[in-house]
Amino acid sequence: MSKNSIEIYKIGSKVKLTEDIYGSIIGVTISADNILYKCGWWNGRSYSTEYFSPNELEVTVIEKTKIGFIS
Repeated sequence: MSKNSIEIYKIGSKVKLTEDIYGSIIGVTISADNILYKCGWWNGRSYSTEYFSPNELEVTVIEKTKIGFIS
């Protein structure tokens, strides 16, 4: 039995999505070779969500956590 862990950004981490849009990480999806972060942000009175890969995000308040797997 082996133990593996990865570091991911914590739920609630603040992110910059574009020049003038800031949001928060509200979910994480992990697949065999990919991590996607679901981010949410307010645009006026409407709330939007979308998935982003780590290289599409600029995390403004970096909070990471480790999650582990036993295989």
